Order: sequence, then C-alpha cells, then structure tokens
Amino acid sequence: MKTVFILGAGFSVEAGAPTQAAIIPEAFKQFRENKANFDKDRFAEFTSFINDQLNIPECRYSSIALEDIFTPLDRCLSESSQYRGISLDNIMKIRESVFYVVGRTIQLLLDKNHSKDYIDSFAKYLTEKSSMRAYNNYQEKDPVSVISANWDILLDNSIYKTILNTPHNAVVDYCCYISSLDKDDVTVKPGLEVLGGGGFNVKLLKLHGSLNWLQCPRCARLYTKFYEKEAINNFTTLTSCRHCDNNFEEEEGNHSLMANLIMPTFIKDLSNPQYKIIWQNAGIEISEAEEIVFIGYSLPSADFEMRQLLSRMTRKKAKIHVVGYSSNEEEKAGIVAHWESFFGAREVTFSFDGAKSYISSLTNES
Repeated sequence: MKTVFILGAGFSVEAGAPTQAAIIPEAFKQFRENKANFDKDRFAEFTSFINDQLNIPECRYSSIALEDIFTPLDRCLSESSQYRGISLDNIMKIRESVFYVVGRTIQLLLDKNHSKDYIDSFAKYLTEKSSMRAYNNYQEKDPVSVISANWDILLDNSIYKTILNTPHNAVVDYCCYISSLDKDDVTVKPGLEVLGGGGFNVKLLKLHGSLNWLQCPRCARLYTKFYEKEAINNFTTLTSCRHCDNNFEEEEGNHSLMANLIMPTFIKDLSNPQYKIIWQNAGIEISEAEEIVFIGYSLPSADFEMRQLLSRMTRKKAKIHVVGYSSNEEEKAGIVAHWESFFGAREVTFSFDGAKSYISSLTNES
C-alpha cells in the first residue's frame, strides 16, 4: 500500500516553528527582544508599509493575515500598477523586506533549542520505507512520499542526516531539477540517477519552496544546501550560479542566485518551471496513493490550488486520515464536517492529539 503524507504548518509547531497566523506578531516580539537580530532598514520598511499603507495600528498587528500583505503587492506587480502611489520598483523592494522579516522570524524561532525528536523518528520511518526501492526495485515498490506546504527544513535535515547513515546510496529527492550549492558536495543528486545506480530516494515535494533553496534567474536551476537557510542568508551573502558564470563568461550579466519561496497570497504564481514539475509530480503521487495522511494541514478555502489538485487526483477509494490537535468537542465536530464535506464518500478518520503523538504511534507500529 502506498501512503502519501501531506504536511502543513501544524506538523512543525511542536518543534518550535510558528503557525502562519503567528508569524507577524512573533516578528515584532523578536524585534523588541533583540533588534540586532534583524536588518533595521528592512524591518523599518516592513513596519512603515503596515502602518502607513495598510493603515493598521500596532494594537492590531496580531490580526494581520500574511495574504492581506502579499496579495495587493503581488497583484500590482502582475498588472504593472502602482500601489497607493508606490512605484513598481518600490513595491518589489517592500515585498522583499516583508519576505525578509517573515523568513528571518522563522529562522530565529527554529534556531532556538526545541526538541525535534518526533521529526527525526518520522525521517527514520520514511527512510526505512523508501529503502525497499534499492537494488533496482523502484519499478515495483514505491511505498511512501511526502508533500509539504512548509518552507522550514526540519524534516529535510532529519532525512538527510538519516540517509547519510544508511549502507545504500540515497538522496533526499525534491522531485525537480536540483543541484548542490557547494560544487564538491556529492550528496545532492537527482533521484532518478540514484535509483538507476541501485540506490533509493526519499521523496519530499515542497509545493511552496524551501528555506534551503536558491534559484538562478537565467537558467532556472535550483540549488540546495542542507542545514543552511540560504533563502535568508542570501540577503547578506550573495551566491552566483557557477554554471551560468562558466557558460556565459564572455557576457555582461548578473547570475546572482535568488530565493524563490511562494508567499502566502491569493494569487500564487506557479509559472516557475521548477514548481510546475513539483506540482505535476505531487499530482502523480496523490493519484497513486491508497492512503493520504494530512498532518497539521487544515485544507483552507484560500488554498484552492491544493484543493483542486486533491479533487482531481485523489482516488475514489483512497483512505483519508487527518492529524490535528484539538481538545474541544465542538471544534472537533467542525473539523470532521469540513473534511468529510470535501472528500465525500471516502473513508475519513481523525487523530486529534497532534503530530508528535501520531508519529509516535506510527513508528511504534512499523
């Protein structure tokens, strides 16, 4: 039986990651506690946009939805229109500052000493299941994959650490065209290359990008480096695409790598060729799943791209399991109704004790 795990922000909360709703208030809290943790100019630009353009006073910062920040900016950029008198160049600059504050806040929270033992256990479970694909068994065996809506790299790093200790040649497979940021790092390879050589891949499809990814604006190659949040580090230390630097050394041009995270917005741009590949492969994974397990994902109405993908590609006989956290009976009833209305006649079951408890049961059973 093939199981596909779909992860939302709730998957990482017990390891210290913020929910999407908590990012903005956490940003101001982290800034108040230690201003040196942020680029002051970028934070000032971020604050000015919220105060002066969105007209939101400090007492209401905790109620700001990220979609309400990024959507108007992205719409203006897509239409080449101004936002309340702000030029296109400045709109992009403001957007970068907001992205910086969001990413830096996540980075600061994840760098704190939180226990992620349950994520390590999940990584070992995934690696063990995926290892049966070794020795060219991949055409017959494909038991598990993960689709993640998260940017954080907690699971990425745990899988990477686990596969380095396996006797096989194995890789974290992002299911797109990926290169190592460090030229001499041979642990980053395409999954198909490793499978063809008798090894195995652990599939981790990140629908909205990853904090350890950078992309070349010219050739669109994705680069990664495990344990490093390069999407944030890139604000202070630019890295250039070594392939374009070599291939076009006679031309003037800037090949500086860029972060390519998809921000929370109602008009997500999925035209990036790498994301098209990831989303296509995610659809294939869902179509092959006999069981889909959602961990810490609420299936919000605003996430219509994911909803249409699930609607199109989920088998009618697929079993659905939803893992969340709630101790309120009325809230539980609302959650059950929400999921059952979407998946119709399919069998839908629930666990309400959170990701950590579910993974403990999962790994104990395996």
